[in-house]
Amino acid sequence: MKSKKTVKIFATLIISFLSGCVYDKFDNKLVIINKSTETVFVDISKKSSFNSHPISIDSVKRDTLWNYMRWIPAGDSLRCQPPFGSWEGYVNKSCEDSTLTVYLFGKKLLTGTPQDSLVKNQLYSKKYSYKVKDLEKLHWRIEYKE
Repeated sequence: MKSKKTVKIFATLIISFLSGCVYDKFDNKLVIINKSTETVFVDISKKSSFNSHPISIDSVKRDTLWNYMRWIPAGDSLRCQPPFGSWEGYVNKSCEDSTLTVYLFGKKLLTGTPQDSLVKNQLYSKKYSYKVKDLEKLHWRIEYKE
């Protein structure tokens, strides 16, 4: 008798937990379009500034950007997924001041600038900061032009 009650309680808890976890649908509607003539590297952040170099450049191999960072060739686009759930949920619940920040870096900037200078001086090729309402107006499409 006691074990049936325990199983019912346990099943109720599991069902409640699982139904509570499905609060946001995973999406990939955010698109970054590179309308420039050069490849750009992308860092999507929940903060309005970056505290560490977006990628650690290996001085021996010289060029590890292609393996460790999202990049968009000239004239191409990148469809992005949030770390969890939907973009609306991620921006409103996880991002500083409910604002998504997208940093774009040129290869010359990343490979030609000392890492500490990049962070200290907040150097990037372009920075976009958007709230959900702004992204909705843009149809979740961010266009980078030189």
